[in-house]
Amino acid sequence: MRFQGRAVVVTGAAHGIGLGIAAAYLAEGARVAMWDRQEEALIGAARALDPSGTRTLTQAVDVRDGVAVSEAMDAAMAFAPECDIVVNAAGTYPSHPLLEMTESDWDAVLDTNLKGPLLVTQAFGRRLLQRKRGGSVINISSGAAQSARPGAAHYATSKAGLNMLTRAMALELAPHRIRVNAVSPGYVAVDSPFNPLSQAYKDAITTGIPLGRAGRPDDIARAVLFLTGPESEWMTGSIVSVDGGSGAGRSQLPLSRED
Repeated sequence: MRFQGRAVVVTGAAHGIGLGIAAAYLAEGARVAMWDRQEEALIGAARALDPSGTRTLTQAVDVRDGVAVSEAMDAAMAFAPECDIVVNAAGTYPSHPLLEMTESDWDAVLDTNLKGPLLVTQAFGRRLLQRKRGGSVINISSGAAQSARPGAAHYATSKAGLNMLTRAMALELAPHRIRVNAVSPGYVAVDSPFNPLSQAYKDAITTGIPLGRAGRPDDIARAVLFLTGPESEWMTGSIVSVDGGSGAGRSQLPLSRED
């Protein structure tokens, strides 16, 4: 129970990676404020993880709304005054070909994936400063920050921006004993009704993973727990890849020479 007596805010906690991260913290003894826009799904997820309802707080929050984020952070801190961790896992990854992408398509992705972590981290950091406490922020980035793909100009750009935002926030918050790191997943197989993936895409991307399988939410959660634990106390501004080796190169290529 490495996180007994601690608490965390996890955004995007109703599904996928965010849900896996919330589950991992609960299993290690923490209390968890679970945020998501999908209130019904969020309540169901929290009930499955914490039937007694004593160790979770569910909050329907749109991370693109600064007022809503500030109010939700106050409620999370009231629920768990010991809260010293935030995980920015809320994200969206629709597919829009570049010349068909609308301004609203672009804004929806950038506002969720990039502005959202900024607003959440600002609200969290301000409250830690008021309490004269240190803490830890984890941003969930993506291998797309380093490797673009058709239909994902907005998504790849948002994650590349998030990597730089992670470093910038790490520098500014270090004097206040607030560490900021990012975990960059490769392809993680999740069932999401809001970001469905085609089978052709799943097959193609899995073929290029050197370790031979898609990732799971718990693969990402273990890295997040490490980065918010005492083992990583001298790490900040780091982007940690958890991708089965897919970022190392193109493992599916044959040898360039047959001899």
